[in-house]
Amino acid sequence: MLHDDVAALRERTGGTPDEFQGVSKDRIRDVLTYLHLGTNADLVDGVFALLDDQTDSWFPKPPKDAKITDGATTAHLGCHIGILQRGGMKLDREGRDYWIKPLRELGGIEAITLMDGEFISGHVKAKSPNSCCVGQFFKLLNTRIMQVS
Repeated sequence: MLHDDVAALRERTGGTPDEFQGVSKDRIRDVLTYLHLGTNADLVDGVFALLDDQTDSWFPKPPKDAKITDGATTAHLGCHIGILQRGGMKLDREGRDYWIKPLRELGGIEAITLMDGEFISGHVKAKSPNSCCVGQFFKLLNTRIMQVS
């Protein structure tokens, strides 16, 4: 079960590092504030989860060498935020309206689907367990392109 696997991972690793891909939660907060999205902890932690290039994908049959940053479902993000980052329980999937939807509307998070062992653009089948998202925009946060004044 995903919840148990993530809890065991947290036990082994002690949680997450201070940065993924050179991006800290403080940097994410700065950019979200600049975008007038505030500092909602779930939103910050959701972006941080999508930058996780160290944790192997939690899909049963992911692409070779895939990491969380390559694509994560709402359940994956809920476990990453609630269990791996915070040491508590998985976030409720209904919260996605607060930690996925605002960034999807801005184009910061893209809809993708795991199909035949690879991630493809869009959600091609409604309510598919392989529908997921990727935060390509936020991978730019450690570059000078996104300097926040």
